[in-house]
Amino acid sequence: FRIRLQLGMHDPPAMVEWNYLHNESIVENKEHIALARLAAQQAMTLYTNKNGTLPLSPALKRIALVGPSAVQGQLLLGNYAAHPDMLIPTIQDGILHAIGESPENFTGNCSSAEANVDYFNQDSCGVTLTSNVSECCRHCGLNNACKYFTFYKGKCFMKTSNEGRRNSSGRYSAQCLSHFGTDRVRYVSGCPDVACNTTAGFADAVSGAAGAEVIVLVLGLDQGQEREGHDRTAIELPGNQVKLFDALRQAHAHTPIVVVLVHGGTLALGHIVQEADAILDAWYPGCQGGMAVGDVLFGAVSPAGRAPVTSYLKTEDLPAMGNTNLYPNSGSNGITYRYFNKPVQFPFGYGLSYSTFEYENLAISFNSIKACEYNTITVTVRNTGDVDSDEVVQVYVKQHNASTPVPNIRLVGFTRLSLLKGGYARVGWLLEREYYAIVPPSDDIYTDRTTVEKGLVSVYIGGGQPDYYHGGVRAQFTVTN
Repeated sequence: FRIRLQLGMHDPPAMVEWNYLHNESIVENKEHIALARLAAQQAMTLYTNKNGTLPLSPALKRIALVGPSAVQGQLLLGNYAAHPDMLIPTIQDGILHAIGESPENFTGNCSSAEANVDYFNQDSCGVTLTSNVSECCRHCGLNNACKYFTFYKGKCFMKTSNEGRRNSSGRYSAQCLSHFGTDRVRYVSGCPDVACNTTAGFADAVSGAAGAEVIVLVLGLDQGQEREGHDRTAIELPGNQVKLFDALRQAHAHTPIVVVLVHGGTLALGHIVQEADAILDAWYPGCQGGMAVGDVLFGAVSPAGRAPVTSYLKTEDLPAMGNTNLYPNSGSNGITYRYFNKPVQFPFGYGLSYSTFEYENLAISFNSIKACEYNTITVTVRNTGDVDSDEVVQVYVKQHNASTPVPNIRLVGFTRLSLLKGGYARVGWLLEREYYAIVPPSDDIYTDRTTVEKGLVSVYIGGGQPDYYHGGVRAQFTVTN
């Protein structure tokens, strides 16, 4: 109740200073929007980048954009996210802005909306949250596949035809008379929705990508696949999403395909990892995520996000539901980066950059310490690439002589550095005793039995886990008692 009391929720409204704030000047102001965009930029995680496919050139003349998540802003919000008052920029908006074809002033061109009319058919090309009919018209005009729309209770239902026209109270329907005037970015949905249960739109996607210099394919999940109370039974991409990639790859073997992932839970991508030219993970990037995707794809920002979860190769690698033992056992390969004992798709802490970094001049305070003493470690990180970039420096600890099972490795510290090209920084950490302590087995769950044992401890510093990141540095020290 402390916070509720501090907010004045139990006081007369006239006595609460917060009630006199003007929300329109605070909520979603320029500073908030800039922060949302920065947060999304910093979360972008680059997994693969063959032959320097990314960043793309803003001078590209023809870009094919495929996938329903590319034009539906609300799909970028994820779970437990209220719809903002502002219009959510889509990934399409972000790409158009990055190449200088910003649709910010595009208002749409539609026929007068018919009240109490619904176009009720299955030829959907997207559903997005909107505040009014005018916004719905704009969304339809930005979606090349959208010819008609129905607005109802804050949602815009975009349609390829007006079949199924019927009277329906509270709905407003209209025809899109013209689309946003640029041929540089051509959108085709490929799948009617994220579930992608049909391949009917694949032919249009393949033909729509003809002549493109690059294909940006948006894949992933939405709240229909993952949400509280609705778990997935498999970590592979849903429906026919992989088949959509295959259709585009087969038809356009020499056109680079950049895959953008929009999701929350871990994904197993299969052969897409080897066959895509680049894979950028946007996660659920929030209300400015569409702009951030454009920023990263076209090089305004160098990606430095790191995977906060392990991406496994397939569902069968995971333990059965109900097997909660973290360590490998007769029915499990273990779970999480600390305990899993098989190859993975992308490891926890993994992420690429448009720049390169060197770790040098590692220094550790003591080569041996007593159990109750502390150690410190420092390192210099240098940006050796051609662009300014952030780098996420990670510190991992491994125990070699533990008397009881311990994690394969532990992340014990990290920091994010912003380094100009050619720039460097020196950073350090205090190595707390808890970082290499053990908890001996005991039936007593109420007594703290945390123990520091004598033995060898290794410390690794780099841009990822030592088994996956090459170029980091390491040191060792011994606990003597």
